[in-house]
Amino acid sequence: MKKRIFFLMLIVIMLAALIPVDTQAAVTPYFVLVNETKLPFTDETMPLVIGNNIFVPVSVLAELEVWGVGSDELEHVRLYRGNRYIDFHTRPGQTRTVNQDGARLPWPAARRIGRRFYVPLRQVCEFFGLSYEVISVSRDIIPERQMHALRIFSDSAINGPTAVGMNRNAIRESFLEHFMPAPYLPGPGDPQVSPLTPEEPLPTPDFSDVTIHLSFFDVSAGSAGWILDLLDIQAASGFLACFFVSAADIFEDPGLIRRISGTGHTIGIWLSEGTFEEYLEISALLFEAAKVRTVIVSAEEASEIARETAENHGLVFWESVESFVDYSDGSMAAITAMFPRESGARKNLMFSCSEDAAAILPGIYSYLRANEFTVERITETTEPVQIMDLELLMRN
Repeated sequence: MKKRIFFLMLIVIMLAALIPVDTQAAVTPYFVLVNETKLPFTDETMPLVIGNNIFVPVSVLAELEVWGVGSDELEHVRLYRGNRYIDFHTRPGQTRTVNQDGARLPWPAARRIGRRFYVPLRQVCEFFGLSYEVISVSRDIIPERQMHALRIFSDSAINGPTAVGMNRNAIRESFLEHFMPAPYLPGPGDPQVSPLTPEEPLPTPDFSDVTIHLSFFDVSAGSAGWILDLLDIQAASGFLACFFVSAADIFEDPGLIRRISGTGHTIGIWLSEGTFEEYLEISALLFEAAKVRTVIVSAEEASEIARETAENHGLVFWESVESFVDYSDGSMAAITAMFPRESGARKNLMFSCSEDAAAILPGIYSYLRANEFTVERITETTEPVQIMDLELLMRN
């Protein structure tokens, strides 16, 4: 009998050892703060603690401009911040991590629960120049139980306990909501009590019939190759773009122009003078460099001349005035506020091929995917999104 019990226990231990860590792991109830802001107290934000390592959901890091893109096979996740990135693998026993230079880093593998990725916090902070700290929540905020806050920050003038104190009411409310028993609500059969009508859940926004066009200019600015790398990763989502090139762009790197065309993106012509003669000159250079012909044009300072040139010579003019993406605010909220929400609406987003664009684009792509916008490239047959300024409207 004792031998049988012993063998049963041995089998249980051996089976437990074979279970992947992901299925054993559970979210740990930490309050999570990013800089001075407390995040919602949900499974989407709470970390995993495995051994001596803290793992955080990739979505938490987006508040610090670290963007995550998972593979379709869910076997690895890539993190970006600016022009730097690292790839974490999620296969059991696979701990190889690779940075953008191809260097292998002996870091823990990422973890995955369902379709949610968790990455090791200490290593991510070291790589991207972030910081973190674990803070005990004061007993005057939560006297019932000792709780902790995990704070991740980039640059802060206040310390951790002060940041927790600034969020004391929100932390207290989250604790009561998740850990204290809910009050009894009388049922419909109780005397002198009306039945409670549950609130209707808010419908999930559907932006699938809102079309976004992605376009780029200033191709020789230095980050065009990096931006093409980002677009290559999004190929499964169908994210193709239009690159408006100038004569200087073609002279600077004709191989890059060939790569743009060869990977399925559209090429347009960027006019600085707006004349038909300028269009013919750039068109000849483009054909010589990449064997591409295009009738798509755009311009900035010479917009009025370029529009008139397009009308007179059968070209397709795309307005740039209201399409430029401004990075001066530096926030995702300011940029995504440009996106239309009305059913059937379209919008062209025009990015310079700059470091600012490379830094913000992973977040833009994640936002477009998460909200299921339709992303279509500009082609010769696509009707331009024409935006006319108020002065022009008043003249007419």
